[in-house]
Amino acid sequence: MTSNNAKEDISKLLELWYQQRMALTDAKISQFSTPISGVVNETYVHSVNFSKNNSTITQDAVLRMQPATSETPIPNVDVLEQAFVLRQLEQFEELLTPKVLAVESDPSFLGRPFYLMEKMAGEAIFDEETVTSDPKRLRYLYEQAIAMLARIHAIDWQNTELKSLYFATQTKSSLQVQLEQYRAHLDEASTEKSYPMFEQAYDYLINNIPEQSEAVLNWGDARVGNLLYDGDQLSAVLDWEIAAIAAREVDVGWFIYFERFLRNNAAKERLGAPSDDEIVALYQQYSGVKLSNLDYYQRWAAFRLSVMRLRAGLFDIKNGIEEPDSKVEEVNFATIEMARLFGYPEPN
Repeated sequence: MTSNNAKEDISKLLELWYQQRMALTDAKISQFSTPISGVVNETYVHSVNFSKNNSTITQDAVLRMQPATSETPIPNVDVLEQAFVLRQLEQFEELLTPKVLAVESDPSFLGRPFYLMEKMAGEAIFDEETVTSDPKRLRYLYEQAIAMLARIHAIDWQNTELKSLYFATQTKSSLQVQLEQYRAHLDEASTEKSYPMFEQAYDYLINNIPEQSEAVLNWGDARVGNLLYDGDQLSAVLDWEIAAIAAREVDVGWFIYFERFLRNNAAKERLGAPSDDEIVALYQQYSGVKLSNLDYYQRWAAFRLSVMRLRAGLFDIKNGIEEPDSKVEEVNFATIEMARLFGYPEPN
């Protein structure tokens, strides 16, 4: 968690950056807030006011900084790479991604590299407190989300620099490379303790990789919580940190996995939300493509998120946020769902 003093320091330094780097000599920052602050990245929403052509301009922007630690839930976090991906996506206006306003690789300004992107209109309306209780409206919102997922997968990535997100080699599929990345990420975090369920899950996944299907642009963190809606209309697709070129089933499996979590853990029933089978049917309708091996890809989603939660839990224990004997790294919603999907005893 970023302290108020630290936020004030970042705000002042960013104001100087606007004045010096962007030549906005009278730039002033206001409404500097922290919607998200964690070990994956630091994100700050703010407004910057400056003069231009005898008028005062106010621009809303989002600052995203390189993490202060390498002990991140996802492998190889790089905000400069994130900015690169977003800039490549700008050519596809139908994807509703935020435009990158500036990229700063010099860490001398804020202590770490960062980039600025536009603040998109809309609200995240799938949180438990704000999700609609109208079944027809909720269904309509979900249909837009699934249609967008199909639209992302239809992008012609091969004629863009997004080719750098294709991790396959001459001897390994993209999925095998990613599996090995997460295995290394797991090993790096678990030097003092073994986690047999994770080992067992990895062995299953690496030994049962499906035949490679069509490689498409993957959103990566494909879930309704990363969408904004302006009223009833989808207005923004956010959080592309784990974008990749992979089978479309990777994204769909991740989407279904998170829906299962919402279904099993929400305090109130989400009337109108599609079932797993309905998600598949809607996706196939919008994309015109028949999906396969979704059981495998949901397990892959469960393993990935469980590794992320393990690393986040160990970070919290190390930094005194959680007690050493809390077992938060191995007993959490992600590992419980992973156990259910693989048919293992639930961790306790």
